[in-house]
Amino acid sequence: MKLSVIYKRKHNAGVLWRDEYGYHFEYEDEFISNEKTFSISVNMPKSKKRFNWNDIQDRIMGQPAGFSISGVQPKGFIGKDKNNLLAPNREIESMYIIKPFIDSRRNLYKDSPANEHLTMTMADQLFNISTAKCGLVKFANGEPAYLTRRFDRDKEGKMLGQEDFVSVLNATPGTNSHGLYKYNSFAYEDVGNRLNPTDQISFIRILVFNFLTGNGDVNLKNLSLLESADGDMLLSPSYDLMNTKLHINDPKIAMNLFKEMERTKQDLLTTTYEYKIRDFLELGKRIGVKDRILVSIGKEFRKAKAYMLMLVDKSFLSDTGKLKYKEVVELHYGQLFNP
Repeated sequence: MKLSVIYKRKHNAGVLWRDEYGYHFEYEDEFISNEKTFSISVNMPKSKKRFNWNDIQDRIMGQPAGFSISGVQPKGFIGKDKNNLLAPNREIESMYIIKPFIDSRRNLYKDSPANEHLTMTMADQLFNISTAKCGLVKFANGEPAYLTRRFDRDKEGKMLGQEDFVSVLNATPGTNSHGLYKYNSFAYEDVGNRLNPTDQISFIRILVFNFLTGNGDVNLKNLSLLESADGDMLLSPSYDLMNTKLHINDPKIAMNLFKEMERTKQDLLTTTYEYKIRDFLELGKRIGVKDRILVSIGKEFRKAKAYMLMLVDKSFLSDTGKLKYKEVVELHYGQLFNP
């Protein structure tokens, strides 16, 4: 892994690469279709279409806004108008998801768009994890927003088959589950056993990455299968990746690794379990990943910390957000790799 390779990429995500006008929505086709994800800071001329989050919220009767990360992050759906500009009009087919910052009662709430942008970028560019294409933009009022292209649509806007693992595993809420069924009905081992051999390798890498970056919300809703061009159901690109520890106090991982529910007491994630890299590699063995591949995964992540921390420093997070993000990475690295 050479950092020079990462940062020589033009329009690299997380790097402040822009001209005097910033990047604009009219360049969106390039950043969405490009194999690389990069940042966008929108300073639109007055002649271009401008809108705020309230304009998207007004579409509630058309294509509604929703929520993510435990119901505290709103998200909306937007498309392109006849002038090929992104717009919130409800008549437009939704090709993109846009998220403002989260509930203002949460910690570092204004950092949430930059947090997701950074984490998605890190997965893609440092670890070559398949992710939904994304960018960091600003509303007309200057507030930041996270923008991503929907991967359940092809280039013509045709819907592709997608099924999250709540559906795949037929997870159903209990009488008193209070929404926790998507966390404790099944383990990651159950998910891995439903994947093909190639996707099983990717899945282990995704889990290690999310542990190191403090993502405590990778539940059954945030893991999906996506229909391929050949009609096969394959592991979808990763989405909703962020360091949740910046904003909420949640577990180090969302679900148990193993079917024996190693850290669950009375169906609630209440017990402390100190995960080590050997636990993730053991999961890989159980679902059929070859030992030599698992050894390679362990080595890959073990040597990546310095690159992760440098990418955090190049991100759009606030100084406080950068410090907190790096603290989480350091803490989780120590837990995972120290004896």
